[in-house]
Amino acid sequence: MSQKLVGATGTQGSAVVTALLKHGEYTIRAITRSPDAPAGSALKAKGVDVVSANLADKDSLIKAFESAYAVFGVTIPFTEDNEELQGRYIVDASKASKVPLLIWSSMPSASELSDGKYTTIQHLDQKSAVDKYISTAGQPTVIIHTGAFAENLLNMYELKRDPINPNKWSIGYPNLRPEVKTSGIWIGGDLGNIVVAVIDHWENESWRQRLTNEPLIAAPYEISAKETVDIITKSEHGSIAVYR
Repeated sequence: MSQKLVGATGTQGSAVVTALLKHGEYTIRAITRSPDAPAGSALKAKGVDVVSANLADKDSLIKAFESAYAVFGVTIPFTEDNEELQGRYIVDASKASKVPLLIWSSMPSASELSDGKYTTIQHLDQKSAVDKYISTAGQPTVIIHTGAFAENLLNMYELKRDPINPNKWSIGYPNLRPEVKTSGIWIGGDLGNIVVAVIDHWENESWRQRLTNEPLIAAPYEISAKETVDIITKSEHGSIAVYR
């Protein structure tokens, strides 16, 4: 069976590709805007079919999704292309290509969870709007809501080594008190396995009903900034971590 992955060179897509390669029973087609970039070339070297498509171009997605059994769809935040539009195009292209299974990586709405208090967290609200679109689109879909990415400790510069004292680290979570817990997931170690398990169980009617009843919560742990500081301080010999 053929699987298509949108955004295959990003954090989530890379994790899913790795898990599918390890599984070994699926043909993988990775979709990226730049197939000849180093990340795309690295996938080709692993035997992955890498094709060009753009999340803002529905027709390119329809072509890329042809003959797919499953599509893992993830949007690109903080760009000029609205994530709701990107997500709708993924859904529409999956339906147009008669894809049996779309796995949609999403987030709950910050506006709704806060009862209207926080209305400017667009990368959450726009993904959540796609969830609502899916409910009426007629495309078989499993929605996954992920926790905060563990990788963002480094990727988003939340964890920094002191430039003067190499044994000192600082960690920063904007607008959060150090004792507030947040739910999280190690994308590289967990998300790919979750996606593979969904694909493996899709033909089972009982599992299909459970998987589509409500979004799957992919957040295996909860941790606060204070707890993170304590872990780093204990695990790094001679190191000190502080919250900033």
